[in-house]
Amino acid sequence: MARTKDFDEDAVLKKAVDLFWLKGYNATSMQDLVDGLGISRSSLYDTYGDKHSLFIKALESY
Repeated sequence: MARTKDFDEDAVLKKAVDLFWLKGYNATSMQDLVDGLGISRSSLYDTYGDKHSLFIKALESY
């Protein structure tokens, strides 16, 4: 059975936009994203895939 997400995906994308804006894509590490977004590394990968996929989704939401 699939688990429900304990976070708001739109709010996480907004935080991702802010992080990428502040540090730039290349300087933003996965650990920066985990710390800044407030979600676990596994949730980040399960929901958004890799860093590039998260960046594209954040850019589209912007």
